[in-house]
Amino acid sequence: MKQAVRTLLLMLLFSLILSSCSSLSDLVRSQVEGLPSWVYSPQTRSDQVAFVGQGSAPVPYNARLLAYEDILAQISEYVGENVHDAYYRELTTTNAIADFKLSISNEYERSEGRSQTQIYLLARLDANLLAGKRTSVYNEMLKRDASIEELLKEADKAYRANDDTTTIRLYLEAAILASKGPVNVRKHELSNLLEKAETFIASLRLSLRDADPSKATVSVFVRRKSRLLSPKVLKASVHATFQARNSLGRPYTDFLQFNTASDGFFSFVPYNQGLQKSGQVIFSVDFSDLRNRISAELEAQAIEPVLAAMDACRIEFPYSVASPVTGQPIVALIQAFNQQGSLLPRSAALQTFTEELALDSVAVEQVFLRSVELEEQLGVLQRLYPQGALALLGTVGVVTSERVREKHVVVVSGRVRVHDLSNQSVLYDTNEVEAVASGSSMEEAWEEAFLRFGSIASYLVSAYLFMR
Repeated sequence: MKQAVRTLLLMLLFSLILSSCSSLSDLVRSQVEGLPSWVYSPQTRSDQVAFVGQGSAPVPYNARLLAYEDILAQISEYVGENVHDAYYRELTTTNAIADFKLSISNEYERSEGRSQTQIYLLARLDANLLAGKRTSVYNEMLKRDASIEELLKEADKAYRANDDTTTIRLYLEAAILASKGPVNVRKHELSNLLEKAETFIASLRLSLRDADPSKATVSVFVRRKSRLLSPKVLKASVHATFQARNSLGRPYTDFLQFNTASDGFFSFVPYNQGLQKSGQVIFSVDFSDLRNRISAELEAQAIEPVLAAMDACRIEFPYSVASPVTGQPIVALIQAFNQQGSLLPRSAALQTFTEELALDSVAVEQVFLRSVELEEQLGVLQRLYPQGALALLGTVGVVTSERVREKHVVVVSGRVRVHDLSNQSVLYDTNEVEAVASGSSMEEAWEEAFLRFGSIASYLVSAYLFMR
């Protein structure tokens, strides 16, 4: 009997030793390292959770901040959501977090020589509040997964309808949603969604058909590259970017927007009459709204492959437009008059007019006639060009000139007509054109106003000459 009791007592003692082995190990470790026992084995009530934060830095203040951050990182991992930004200020200024009934109950500081300080902080939190937060995060995750799955179903539907750009948009919207918090489905992870969107974008191909570089016209197709077929992509928005000159002869970059609609292609016609007559049109799938949105919502490094794929969705169309009148003799005369109606010996109007036409490869010969009567001018030119020619004849005069504060302002008005010298018929008329300019002197304002008139008149006449 005594032997049985002794055996039972030994078994109980052995069991107690085993159950406390971990605590004993932590206790020995803390003693060896010279740290309080709570650093490795904090004691808490059943309704509490404890986290020990550690920070190490040359300056004690910085070490303490790192210890706070360590606590927040442990809370984030526990609840499944990053709480750093929400509670960092409160914890570092009050030593507490009200939402979790967190308080710093113990702290320990020690120095390692003169170069490093270590800070240990023991935080006790309400277990039920933490569990509630974890449940809330989990419910949000389920809701997020459901929303992402709905977007992916819509994306799949759009893909089967050959609406690839809508598919891409939905995947990127899903990626933005995935970036807001944890997800429970692998395919819903941010990296997977971005990779899938990149694959869809990289599959887009632009191609050209029925190109006529001499007229700058072409049909532009958007297709999806695949192993078996290359279906046309519907409802794709495409930008056509090109260089142009405005009515004052100043170059700028212009663009037109097209859509493949239900045909999978569109026909490009240069509606801008200021289109430079030799250059290239760059067609690119329009991702501008999506680019702006993901750039604002997602990290630059994560979306870099997606943006690169978007940049690659383009094709260039070189062209060189020639006017139907190229090779024909063309003469030009623009007579300028002052405000009193007297003919001026010269003006910038004619020079600018011919220079602007030359930029469009339209060679024009300037002529100077004393007569101001149109019929006499046409008669003289017919004798000079008996084989026939186009005559660009115009007049421009000063309408008003006045001083406004420190500036002189001049308004000129005039028109240019295109005549066929073979029969003296009028082929085109710019109608009345006004130009306004200012300058530090009256002469400077006059010069600039006539120059602007020449540019505007050239812009209008050039549009006609290339439409013939």
